[in-house]
Amino acid sequence: MTTIKEIAQKTGFSTATVSRILNDDPSFSASKKTRETIFKVADSLGYSSQRQLKTPKINAVLLYAVTPQKELEDIFYNNLRNTIIEAAKSNNIDLTLARHVTDINSDTEGFISIGPLTEEALTSLKATHLNGIFMETNPDPHCYNSVQFNFREIVEEAIDLFLDNNFSKIGFIGGPYWNLKNPKRSVWDIRQKCFESHMSELGLFDAGNIFLADHFSVESGYQVGLHLANQFSKNNLPQAFLIASDPLAVGVLQAFNEKQIKIPDQTAIISINDLDVAKYVSPPLTTYRLDVVELGKTAVKMLRDTVNNPDRAKRTLLLSSNLIYRKSFPKTFM
Repeated sequence: MTTIKEIAQKTGFSTATVSRILNDDPSFSASKKTRETIFKVADSLGYSSQRQLKTPKINAVLLYAVTPQKELEDIFYNNLRNTIIEAAKSNNIDLTLARHVTDINSDTEGFISIGPLTEEALTSLKATHLNGIFMETNPDPHCYNSVQFNFREIVEEAIDLFLDNNFSKIGFIGGPYWNLKNPKRSVWDIRQKCFESHMSELGLFDAGNIFLADHFSVESGYQVGLHLANQFSKNNLPQAFLIASDPLAVGVLQAFNEKQIKIPDQTAIISINDLDVAKYVSPPLTTYRLDVVELGKTAVKMLRDTVNNPDRAKRTLLLSSNLIYRKSFPKTFM
């Protein structure tokens, strides 16, 4: 039987580091590369942790309906997929990847779904009678559990922060969410929905300050930024923008820099994601950190609970996020 000491010798890490990672110690911090290296060696040696030995194995599927183009545009999905796969290993869940409902194996006991499902695919999924977890949006909260970020909380807090700085002309930059063939199942981006709702409640909503890109990509953000620079004079821009994702915000910043629009002096920006690139653009982005690792781990734990307790009332679990202040909306504004 493979030991932790053997894995430590093979990877070059200490036995303490290997033990805490393989046993999913929540208080231990390690880089993604370190975790991947240790799990890869452990798998190659056929290692099973004490936690895994005590926990019955579950056969599950990651129903991954994100297109390659969407994954290229937004690294969030690639990170989430890899996090779920890694978390499943440490929770003794044998997770296979499927892009279509028809690819699900007959011995599957549960699923985690990322991305949009057509009406036909959802009907087929229900016919399998599998219990599972949806990420981001839940097409049927009466049948399935879900884990999501609390975008309503994020959006309302961002608007309130702008208002605290006497910014009442606030713009939103977003994009199309999922383009489903059945318009009855089209999903309205929750960030845009929450923005319009909260601004309406405050009596500040102006449809002319909503700007939607073709994709959630840097290039699409750049095109929106050029459009804004051409549509408004420098002194007539919205006083602040909430941008739905970091890739969009990076593109907007590029366009604004080209057009010599000064951030945050002429307009301030808060974005959502906190990707690594956010700290390196000019100016660095103030953005909400979406903890993808916590999202993935929570989904895997909920999956095991769902499979073991299929009759329990369905739940939607919302994760909070922290605002990381940088120069596009500095904390000194407060």
